[in-house]
Amino acid sequence: MNRTLSRLAFVGRAFVNNHGRQNAFAQVWPAFASSFSPELRTHMNVENHNAHSVMVNDPGYRATVVNPAARAVNWPTAITPQQFHALIGQDFSIRTADKVCNDFTAISSYAGGRDYRLADSVYDGLRDRLVAVLPQMTDEQLLSVLALIPLWDTKDAKDPAYHRLWSEFDRQCIERHRRWTLNKLLLFMDHWYLMKLSRLSNFVWMGVRKLARKPSRLTPKQLVQMMFYANTSRKFLPTLPMYDIEQEICSYYNDFNIKELGIVSLGFFKTQTPIRNQQLVKNLYNSVIKDIVNINSIELAAFLKIFRYCSKHQHADFMYKLMDVLINKVDEVKLVCCVHMALLGTNLLIKHEDLLKKISQRIVDEISLARIKDLERITLALTMFNYNPQTTPCIFKMVVNELQSDTRNIEFEEHTRCYIYTLSYLAVNNIYPKDCISKALKIETLHKCFGKRLSRFNISRDIVSLNNSVLIECPDYSGSLLPDTLKESCNEHLAWHIPTSSTMAKLGTNDMNFIKLYMELLSLFKNESSYLHVCYPLPHHPKSDILFCINTNGKPVAIPETMKNRTIFNDFQKPPELGKWFAVMALVRNSVLYYSNEYNGLTSCKIRQLKKLGYEPILFTVKELGTERDFTTLLSDKLKSHGITFN
Repeated sequence: MNRTLSRLAFVGRAFVNNHGRQNAFAQVWPAFASSFSPELRTHMNVENHNAHSVMVNDPGYRATVVNPAARAVNWPTAITPQQFHALIGQDFSIRTADKVCNDFTAISSYAGGRDYRLADSVYDGLRDRLVAVLPQMTDEQLLSVLALIPLWDTKDAKDPAYHRLWSEFDRQCIERHRRWTLNKLLLFMDHWYLMKLSRLSNFVWMGVRKLARKPSRLTPKQLVQMMFYANTSRKFLPTLPMYDIEQEICSYYNDFNIKELGIVSLGFFKTQTPIRNQQLVKNLYNSVIKDIVNINSIELAAFLKIFRYCSKHQHADFMYKLMDVLINKVDEVKLVCCVHMALLGTNLLIKHEDLLKKISQRIVDEISLARIKDLERITLALTMFNYNPQTTPCIFKMVVNELQSDTRNIEFEEHTRCYIYTLSYLAVNNIYPKDCISKALKIETLHKCFGKRLSRFNISRDIVSLNNSVLIECPDYSGSLLPDTLKESCNEHLAWHIPTSSTMAKLGTNDMNFIKLYMELLSLFKNESSYLHVCYPLPHHPKSDILFCINTNGKPVAIPETMKNRTIFNDFQKPPELGKWFAVMALVRNSVLYYSNEYNGLTSCKIRQLKKLGYEPILFTVKELGTERDFTTLLSDKLKSHGITFN
C-alpha cells in the first residue's frame, strides 16, 4: 500500500502532462482547445448525470450504482435543533468509531437541505474524529459516511478543512480496495461520483486502472460502469490494454443497449482515447442509425463526438448515411447537439448540404439562445466546408449582429477566444466587421487571452490570419492591429517550412509532391532558378508557393533580388509590374472536400487573397501531383490553360 501511495504524486503529474495536451482538433482549429469554464463544467455535469441516470434506471446495475433520489438515511429518531447543537458541541475526541458514525448520521441528516458547510469551523471536532477513527471503521460504516457527504454543501473541494477530510477517505479506500470484490469496488467508486470528487480522487483512477487491466474478467455491466468512471475521472493510463478493452466491448456488443453504448463512447472521448478497432466504429454507426429515434440529445452528442474523433475515410459512407438520418433530428434535439451535427464531418471534410442548411436555419431562428461557443463552431463548420447555406436572414450577418450586440458583452469577457476565433473564421469568408475586429485585436484583449508577454509562441495562427487578412482585404481599416514587430515574428514562426531539397530527412508525401512540382517547373524554365521563387506571400497560410512572372512577350522574367532575398512577405504589397505574376499552389488532401472537387474554406480564401495581391493562382491537386506518367505533359497543359507556353 505504501508503495502505491508513494507513486500517486508522480502518476498524477503524468496524467496532467498526458491529458493536458490539446486534442486532435485543436492542432488544426484552436476552437477545440476549450478551457474548463463554469459553463463547460455545467455541460459536463449534465452529460454525466444523464449517463448515471441510465445506469440507475437499469436493474442490472442495482448492486453497484446508487440511486440519489431513493437513497435513504436511517437514524433512530429525527433530531431537533437543540439536539443538533448538542451533538456538534460535544467532545468528539472520546467517541468510538461506532458512536461517531451514528453522530455523523444524525448531524448530516439534519444538515441535509440546509446548505450547511462541512468545512465550517464548528464541525472541526467532528471532522478530526472522523479522520482519527477511519481505520477502525468497517467497510459498511465507511460507505455510509461517504453516502452522507452529498447532504452537505461541499462545493469547494479544495477548501483545506474539507480537503483534509476527503483525502483521508481517499487514502482509506486506496488501502482497502485490493481486497474488495469488483462489485464492491464499483459501488465505492459510485459514491465518489455522487460526492463530485471522481476527478480529484486517486482512489477512483486506481479503481479504473484495476478494472481496465484485465477487462476479460468484467461483465458487460461492469465494463460500461468502468467506462463511466474513466469518463468522470478523465483518466486512462497510456499503458492500459486499450486493444483488449475494445475487444471485450466488441465481444459483448450485442449485450449493450444504445444508451450503454453512449456511455462507452463518452468514456473514450472524454479520456481522449481514440477507438482503434475499426469494426467497433462501424458497429456504433450502424447502431446509432438503427436506433436514432431512441437517442436523446445528450446521448446523440456523445456519439457525434466520438465519430468525429475516431472516424477514418473508410467510414465515410457510414458517416454520410448517418447525416441523412440526422436531418429529421435537427428540430428535436438541443441547439448544442445541432452544433455537434454540423461539426461531424469537419475532420474528414464530408459536407452534407441539406443537413448543414437545416442546422443553420434553426440556429438563425433561435440565435438569441445560442452561446457564443455555438456561433463560433457553426461558423467554423461552414467555413471549413466553404458553404453558405443561404438562410433567411443570412446566418453570417446574424452572427455578426450577435457579436456586435451589447447583450454578448458578458460572454465576450468569459469567452474572449471564441469571440476572436469567430471573427477569424468570418474573415476566411471575406466578412469583416471592423468594429468587432478592432475590439478583438486590442492589446488589452490579447493580454487577456494570451498573457502579458505576447510572443510568436503564444499567439495562435487564427489571430495572425485575422490580422493579415485585414491588411490584405481591408485597405480602409483603421482599427487595432498586431504591432509590426509581433506580426513579423509570428509570420516567421508560422512560415518556416520550405520543402525544396530532396535531401531533407523523412520527407512526407506532401513535401515530395512539392519538390516534384518544383523540379518539373525548373526543367520547363531551362533549369534557370532565377525565374522561380519558393516563398510565403501569405505567411498565415500553412503552405509555401512557387512564384514566377511572364512578360508581355510570353517570356519568363528573372525575379528581382529584393524578392528573392525574402521567403516571408510581411508587407502584403503587390509585386513589381514586370509582367503577369503567377503563384503555383501544391494542394494537400485536405485542401479538397471529400466526395467532391470543391476547395475547402482556407484554400478558397488563399486563392482570393493571392488574386487580391496580384498573383494568378495555378492549383495542382493531390491526384494531379500523384501522376507518375506524363506529369510533364499535365504540367504543360495546366500552364497552357493559364496562357503560358514554352518553346
